[in-house]
Amino acid sequence: MIKTVANLGRSGISSVPPDLLEQTELEVLSLYGNEIRRLPPEIGALGQLRKLDLAGNRLSDLPREIGELKHLRELDLGGNRLTVLPEELGALPDLQLLDLRGNLLKTLPASLAPLLIRGQLTIRLDDNPLDQALVETLRRGDAALGTYLQSLADGVPQYEAKILLVGEGNVGKTSLVGALNGEQFVPGRPTTHGIQIRELTLRHPFLNEMLTLRTWDFGGQEIYRVTHQFFFSRRAIYLLVWHPREGQEQGEVEGWLRRIRLRVGTAARVMIVATHADERRPELDFPRLSEAFPGMIAGQYAVDSETNKGVGALREAIGGEAARLPQMGQLFSRRWASARDEILAQAGAQPQMPFEDFAAICRRHQVRDDEVVHLAELLHDLGQVIYYGDDDGLRDIVILNPEWLTKAISHVLEDHGVRASSGILDHHELRRIWRQRDDGLSYNPVHHPFFLRLMEKFDVSYRLSDRDRSLIAQLVPYERAQPPWEATRPLPDGIRVLRLTCELGESAPPGLISWITVRHHDASTGQHWRRGVFLRHPIAAYRSEALVELQADHRLTIEVRAPSPDLFFNVLRDSLERLLTTRWPGLPFALFVPCPTRGNDGVACTGRFPLDGLIKFRERSTRPGSVRPVGLFEATLGAGADRPQVVLPCLTCHQDHDVAGLLTGFVAPQPFGAELQQLERRLGALSKDVGVIGDHVAETASFAADTAHQLRRLVRAVGTEVNDCPRLFTVATIPPVGWRRLSFGQQPIRITLWCEQPGEWHTWDGASYEVTEPRDWLRKVGPYLNLVFKTLRLVYPVAAAVAGYVAPNLDQAQRELDLMKSLIDSLPTALVEDALAAPPESRHTLSVAEGAALRSFKVLLMQLDAVRAFGGLGRVLTPTGEFLWVCPTHRRMHDPGLPVLPA
Repeated sequence: MIKTVANLGRSGISSVPPDLLEQTELEVLSLYGNEIRRLPPEIGALGQLRKLDLAGNRLSDLPREIGELKHLRELDLGGNRLTVLPEELGALPDLQLLDLRGNLLKTLPASLAPLLIRGQLTIRLDDNPLDQALVETLRRGDAALGTYLQSLADGVPQYEAKILLVGEGNVGKTSLVGALNGEQFVPGRPTTHGIQIRELTLRHPFLNEMLTLRTWDFGGQEIYRVTHQFFFSRRAIYLLVWHPREGQEQGEVEGWLRRIRLRVGTAARVMIVATHADERRPELDFPRLSEAFPGMIAGQYAVDSETNKGVGALREAIGGEAARLPQMGQLFSRRWASARDEILAQAGAQPQMPFEDFAAICRRHQVRDDEVVHLAELLHDLGQVIYYGDDDGLRDIVILNPEWLTKAISHVLEDHGVRASSGILDHHELRRIWRQRDDGLSYNPVHHPFFLRLMEKFDVSYRLSDRDRSLIAQLVPYERAQPPWEATRPLPDGIRVLRLTCELGESAPPGLISWITVRHHDASTGQHWRRGVFLRHPIAAYRSEALVELQADHRLTIEVRAPSPDLFFNVLRDSLERLLTTRWPGLPFALFVPCPTRGNDGVACTGRFPLDGLIKFRERSTRPGSVRPVGLFEATLGAGADRPQVVLPCLTCHQDHDVAGLLTGFVAPQPFGAELQQLERRLGALSKDVGVIGDHVAETASFAADTAHQLRRLVRAVGTEVNDCPRLFTVATIPPVGWRRLSFGQQPIRITLWCEQPGEWHTWDGASYEVTEPRDWLRKVGPYLNLVFKTLRLVYPVAAAVAGYVAPNLDQAQRELDLMKSLIDSLPTALVEDALAAPPESRHTLSVAEGAALRSFKVLLMQLDAVRAFGGLGRVLTPTGEFLWVCPTHRRMHDPGLPVLPA
């Protein structure tokens, strides 16, 4: 229980009051939202602090005395101006949450490594200008971040970067690389197919250092563009090469600038280079391009690789741009760098190596065994190798030469037989397609399963149900399929519809629909075409169907029909948003809710409402005293409703619409407990009306989908706090031996982890742990324990009955829930509350109390399972971006392993 709290948040103070620093009994101190510029050393006297909130101030550094707060569990420093953190932060033995969002940090103190490696510390670092290696490692989880920070004990500055040469074919990119390296011009050089990687060394323009630049020479043929964009990097230099004889338009200068912006964003640095300058004077509308692509273009240059004209000036300009890249001078382990250099040096002789060989080279350079996988994954994230250590079929191979892979994929994409069969790849044809090629690359049949699995990882293909064929989604027919229903068709009784329109800032990039098709192949109905796909939720009982279609080059629509379409609709919406923001971060887009009005002829109104605007009006309507008529908007109270009704007119059909109705399917932020109570009331009504759940599947399908939607929201919410261990579990007391009756907290408990597969959740016997003295832990995890129990108790029986999934231990799961209820009932009421609990801030957020309790659960689990085996539960990433922990059976649905190909 929190005993002493001081809350001076938003009080307008510019310094910490001296008398406050004398209250040594304080356990919670909140100073958020002030103008504090300096935290005095006397803060170290508050040795009983458990939570310190300094968010939203003007701090640029912290005193070393912060390390004297030995009981501190939560430290919020978000929204300050911190550029460096003291090493003493690592001396806080109980620290579980360190919020550093919105600062100016580039790196972290190495002293945090032990807390991260133990799985104790959750760290938030959004909106900081972090070093590139730190950014990439952070995505891998706390253990990877800790291992990387620990490796920097022998860190040395690195001055390396990537240069990507792009442009149409036959414009002289390969000759330009040769000229930059001082090589003799080669007349009639053959055009590049795939990617050629070389090294360019330049002197640093400001320091006594040498720059090591790796040039990636991309073939310009259109067939390679889908695979090449996987290797585009944000923190790199782009040389956009064009031939003046072909002209600006023929050279596709603007088209390539758009492709770079789509894939990398506006932070890309592009140098436009005209070749063959002695043959023809370049004519480029540079002012218009600079206006169309502000901040991206780093100058225009004219060179002739044969006469060496302009090459020296270009080399100097490249050196200047490279020196200004943010990663220059960043620390990297000397051991890791030595191992990396030896590994990459072998790319010319062998395009791939077994992971065992990779690890052997690492060991020769004193890279520890526990660091080897982290190094391989970091090199993958930095674009230097291709390695999927989390994939059952691919973890044993490291690809050193991406050209080897991209050419193998391009041979499939170019194959006339595959194109003639509308994208169906018969696995019997792979030996023919990947035979010894004229390009000199060899594709041993032993590698064919790896290629096919990598195509799946790149969202190029997926295996069909017969397992002997795959679908290449970007080669499906242009002809539109005939789905079971069209958007113009009236809704059957008992069916609801949710619609969404996504307006793109420019024409849809190649691969948008094909990637959606591949990512949601578990919902495939076999109806797909170049501009659309018709999907059906894999759990048939939900009766959810979706039509996703590019209706114009700039407009994509999603329509979901079901008794309760919210679950499938939000899965597709989240998947689309993640795809756009990660694959094409430079593509602006906006989401709209179509007007639901239909005329007497059944034709839909073409009006629409911006989603962001609707959400803001909904938020306004929920604020006390904030609803009143404003201009076109009228606030009323619906009949029998306690909440105000905000009505907006459609400016196309002039019909009024309730904002809440328009936003059906877009979850409003509210505590999970409130939603669970609503679902419990629905369950009670259903049970009363139709009897036992499961006897009337049609009547309960809608409820099953809604409860599954609720559990999915919970999993997404906990993923913002913890994603490196399982999060669903049940807890039961272990009966004492003998006659002695034990009081609360004295009786041992058993924690059993659950498989988190959507719609098919179940206990996992291999992941059970015994806690002999649970009293303190139960006090810490009470709020989250209560939330998980209420959710599983409500969702699991309905899902198991309706979804038709037969769990391997159905009865045991129900017993676990019953035992958990007995334990929850014995907890003191105060243990599931929190004095500082706050409502969620977004549609996927836990309360303060639930988040703290979840982190306490993670700390205990990491202590109980030091090797992080979790009984065989494994982590998978869904198309919507959330991590799930699933059993080996369900893991095969996400990671099918290497395909077995015909002999």
